[in-house]
Amino acid sequence: MAGVPGTGRTTASHTFLQEVASTQPVPDDWCYVHNFRDPYRPKSLRLPAGQGRMFQSDVHALIQEARAAIRRAFESEEYAARREQTVRAFQSQRDEMFQRINERALAQGFFIRGTPMGLVTIPIRDGKPLGEEEFAALTPEEREAISKRREQIQGELEAAFRQARSLEKGANEALQTLDQQVGRFALSPLFEEIQRKYQALPHVVTYLAEAQQDILENLSLFRADTTEEAGSQAQAPFQMPGMRDLPFRKYHVNVLVDNAALRGAPVIIELNPTYNSLFGRIEREAQFGALFTDFTMIREGSLHRANGGYLVLPVEELMRNPFAWDGLKRALRNRETVSYTHLTLPTIYSV
Repeated sequence: MAGVPGTGRTTASHTFLQEVASTQPVPDDWCYVHNFRDPYRPKSLRLPAGQGRMFQSDVHALIQEARAAIRRAFESEEYAARREQTVRAFQSQRDEMFQRINERALAQGFFIRGTPMGLVTIPIRDGKPLGEEEFAALTPEEREAISKRREQIQGELEAAFRQARSLEKGANEALQTLDQQVGRFALSPLFEEIQRKYQALPHVVTYLAEAQQDILENLSLFRADTTEEAGSQAQAPFQMPGMRDLPFRKYHVNVLVDNAALRGAPVIIELNPTYNSLFGRIEREAQFGALFTDFTMIREGSLHRANGGYLVLPVEELMRNPFAWDGLKRALRNRETVSYTHLTLPTIYSV
């Protein structure tokens, strides 16, 4: 649309487009979520209009419930008993093995003693440890025989240590399996409920399954979690507000475009079509003297809001922003913004 400034070009175009857009369907909401496989490339989720905020609220409640459920599960007496049983079985096997080695050493005339440097074998005679002077007073044949028996016992000790490390590894794996079972038992009802709610959106169900698996791989974070504010402050009196929830922020949902209040297609008038105004921006916050950002600080631009509708731009201002003009052409040509949000190619009017 061309004409002298002040003749109502913008008002006329807006009135006309509002009438046309009111008969068209409301476009979908868009959300950003954490990519558990590649954190540097967050995922965008497309939900029916009005469900973006609902999904954000549901996921927030889900994580809060998961934090409480995991704490309860790992603080239960049943879990403590099963863990103690697993540890006791490992300790029993290890003690039995070293008991056999100790009996074998005594039969060969040696006593095994623990030192800060590890276990050492000390020759004995008549039930008493053999001192250095007494050992030096022995005949060469006796010393050689003792040395050979010591080498044999030392080899058995080394083999026992290797077996003990193998037992310890098996015990750790058994404990990890137990933790996974307990965590999955606590999480399954929560995730099954929300997955049923969004079963018509496969990409949302896939994200929820990935989030559940990530929680199971980071159970220590949830087990160490505490919601008692006073206790948290007592442990970390200089902790900044919100820092306690920072490790859980990757489970948040960033609603980029919320079309819940729309009636028909959107009509966006962007009078300042800079690059950031069109394509959004990534904010940053200071943490311990450094700037930090993540997917929760991605903010939408007018092109996101106009997705599936109409975008009105002053062409003179657009041409004064070369990066914006090039980016707009690229977005329309590729049918996606630089933030990898698929575009339903909004109709663009220049006034």
